[in-house]
Amino acid sequence: MRVNAYLFNALTGLAVFFLISSSSFAQSDDVTYGGVAAPGHVSASLGLTYGNTRTSFAVNTLALEGKTNDYLLPEIDVEAGLFDRVSLELVTGYRKVVSKGQLTVTNINKILRGNKTEDGLNPIMLGANIGITKEHGYLPAMYLKNQFYLPNTGKANFQNTNLGYFADLNFENTLSDVTCLDYSLGAGADGNDPQTIYNFNLNPNFTISDYVTLYAEFGGTYVNHNAPVNIIDIGANFSITDLFSVDVMLGNELQTKSFTKSSFGALKFCFDFNAF
Repeated sequence: MRVNAYLFNALTGLAVFFLISSSSFAQSDDVTYGGVAAPGHVSASLGLTYGNTRTSFAVNTLALEGKTNDYLLPEIDVEAGLFDRVSLELVTGYRKVVSKGQLTVTNINKILRGNKTEDGLNPIMLGANIGITKEHGYLPAMYLKNQFYLPNTGKANFQNTNLGYFADLNFENTLSDVTCLDYSLGAGADGNDPQTIYNFNLNPNFTISDYVTLYAEFGGTYVNHNAPVNIIDIGANFSITDLFSVDVMLGNELQTKSFTKSSFGALKFCFDFNAF
């Protein structure tokens, strides 16, 4: 009965947010920012406290059917708590795209032709994250991520023409002592394409020990008049100490034969400390 109530809350929450976001927002950061999203789930119950700072370095790679490789070497993400459960975030990275044939790379909105390499800084992203509610009974924890992609920053081929914006509302329910379910809906605009794009993620987590958590993710990105892009991946988080952890993730797109399919992977190192 308890699990059924959790699932009902999950579906209700996602439906409500979808209705709100459809008139307010527009494109997914996974499509916009380039490379792949750094591994590790966003726990809705864990907003940063005042002065707490989290810094991560992620090495990401995206391969498009062997024709093009897209790397972030590394992606750097610094998040600092201004108040309890309210934080600011800064993300950038050094990016390299190696094309082995003519291919339109959607997340930089460019066509790369024959053995061409582009490398340089990725655009700068600023974030404002808010922990809305803690989990209470059947009510899920909720955590809102707001991300702004600054125009005309980074390498010319990787830049946004206009300000990009992405909002992601995360939910979390504890199903047992060792299992929790994270799920989210998001929408935004990348600053290049006016099309509104929505995404969702379903992310079960399994605690194996005090030091190891396994997780899986099924998600998708959707835009009018285009085929959906669905992904599936698996990952593991290793807590080396209370202040240092490592994430490993591998995944693949679930796509039709008519569209380019990609595989991806990432390795992330995360450090926590009190800046104040």
